[in-house]
Order: sequence, then structure tokens, then C-alpha cells
Amino acid sequence: MSSPDPWIESAEPVLPRPGTRVAAALSGGMDSTLAAKFLLEHGCDVLAFHLLLSGDERSSEPAQDAARLLGLDLEILDLRSDFEKRVVEPFVQGYAQGRTPNPCVLCNPAIKFGLLWEHARKRGAERLATGHYARRLVPPAEAGAHLARARDRVKDQSYFLCRLPRTAIAAACFPLAELKKAEVLKQALALGWKPQAESQDVCFLAGRSYADFVLSRLPAEAVQPGEIVDRQGRVLGRHRGLIHYTVGQRRGLGLAGPEPYYVFSLQPETNRVVIGAKAEAVSPGLVLSDLVFSRKPPEKKFEALVQIRSRHRPALARVTLGPNKGRAEAVFLEPQPAVTPGQAAALYDGDVLMGGGWIEAALGA
Repeated sequence: MSSPDPWIESAEPVLPRPGTRVAAALSGGMDSTLAAKFLLEHGCDVLAFHLLLSGDERSSEPAQDAARLLGLDLEILDLRSDFEKRVVEPFVQGYAQGRTPNPCVLCNPAIKFGLLWEHARKRGAERLATGHYARRLVPPAEAGAHLARARDRVKDQSYFLCRLPRTAIAAACFPLAELKKAEVLKQALALGWKPQAESQDVCFLAGRSYADFVLSRLPAEAVQPGEIVDRQGRVLGRHRGLIHYTVGQRRGLGLAGPEPYYVFSLQPETNRVVIGAKAEAVSPGLVLSDLVFSRKPPEKKFEALVQIRSRHRPALARVTLGPNKGRAEAVFLEPQPAVTPGQAAALYDGDVLMGGGWIEAALGA
């Protein structure tokens, strides 16, 4: 793989030129507030938007407070119906089918860089800024913009943006790209922003477990107990319903053995949970579907670093594109644990994002 360093060193400035009309997605959290602040200080014409995605109008209060702090008028877009159809329903149905969906990877292209950007352009916006930690690069030798990992590797969120099309990346702006989280916090406190706990949950869960949320949306007959089996098909116990389990899970299986068991796969067609020892719970590769490339693949077969969940250390793999390039097979140089159908997989060339798709199946499962 080629080194991405020259790209990053020659990247365009993080902030658009002064006077550019920029739509800022304002959640009310620290990151989006500081992103809007930097745009204002740079002389951009900032239009602030808050997306009402779930709950009631009171959920917009932190964003309204942030807008007042910055001296911005705030437009609230009620996208609850669209969010329900495009993000929440696929999340629920994914779990019902024995998959582990990632709603944030769905939301970014469909809602933030989809419906919000469509609305913002009608207001004259030239760019769309969010508080994501990611870099946007415009290499001088290539047409179009690309994404890359942020300076703060711990907070890097490029994985969640892996399915953005090139048109969205062309409009994107990430004012926090070169900052560490600690630097952002320091500036937020100086601004007068009141510290608050950052939510690590999916936004629409509102503190509930994913299993409780999914159960509240499904008929009782959709969640049935079944068998827990080993990879040879021997029955070892019973499970409470597939939605309570995910690939790589260790706790909550209720089974004793010579060594801990891990969930290797879920089989919705037989309503079985397949488990194995840690050494068994790895896969040599995966099948990807619905691939979106933000950077053109070098050829039909290529090497890439493949990240299979947000906290996974990317692993080198040989990728082979399918006939329509919407599908691909990735074979790891070293087998990886917890390859989970329904999750997103992001492809990188070094630090530069190539694109991403959905994990359709783990090889060998």
C-alpha cells in the first residue's frame, strides 16, 4: 500500500475560506459547539441546524443553549419520521435477523450528509460542518476529496463515516480534524460551555439496553428461545432469543467449561447460537456487501487495512472485488475475532479511508 503521508501533509486547510456559508450541525455537545465556534472565528457565515431525531422538542434544549452561547440563530429540523424509517427500523430488523447493525454508520450518509445537507443547500450553504474527528484531504495529484484518520487517533471517527459518497465528502468540513480532545475541552471551558457526561450509547436508546429497545419494537413470537451449540453442532445449552447475543460475546452464556466460551456466530435460520473457545472464535475473512468507495480501488484485487468495528485495530487483508464492485471478499493475513454480520467494515490505505460496506458473512462461519 502506498504511504498516505504526502496526502496528509499537502491537505487543504481544515477550515473553508472566510466568507464561505457553512451549515453547522449543532447537537449541543462539546464537539459540535466548538466546531461552530472555530468557523465563526475564521470568518465563515455559519448557519446552525439541530436535527430532531427522536424524543420530543425538549431534546433540542442543549443545542439551543449552545446556539445562544455562540450568538447563532438555530433552525430545528424535525426528521423523526425519516430517522425512524432509515435508521431505527433497520436497526430493529437487523437484530431480529440475528445481525448486529451499526446505526451511526447508517445515519451519517442518510441523515446528516443526506437530508440535512439537502436542506442546507437550499439555504445557500456551500459546506456542511460536523464535530466529527476526521480529516478531509484534497490531494493535488487526484481529483476529488478523501477522508483520513484524525490527528487524535483515540477519538478518530472516520470509521463511522466510511460509507459517505464522494459528493458528501466534497461538501464536508471537520473543524476538529487537527485537534486533540483535551485541546477541545480546554477551549470549550474557556468559552463557558458547561461540562457534561458524553453519551456512549446509541442516541435513540435513551439509556435503555439495545435488547430492551428491540424487544419493545418486536412481537413476542419474533424472539424465541433456542439451542446453544458448539461448532460441531453438539447442543450445550439454551439461549433466550438471538437478540440477546452478539458475535464475540463472552458473558451471559450461562455455560461452564474448561475455558471461557465465546459466541462465534448466530444462525437465524435454525435459531441457534454457535459458541467456541477463544482460539475457535476467529474468522479468516469476511464477505462485504453494498460497498461505497470514497477513493477508487487501485484494481480488482488489492490490499487494505480492514476495520470491522469501531474499537477494532485494523487488520491487513487481501480484498477481491465482486463483478459489480458492490460486493467483495476480504481475507485477513491473520484471522480476526468477532467478525460480525450487520456491522460495517471500513477499508483504509494507511490512514486514508478508501470506503466501507456491510459485513454480510464471516468466512468459515
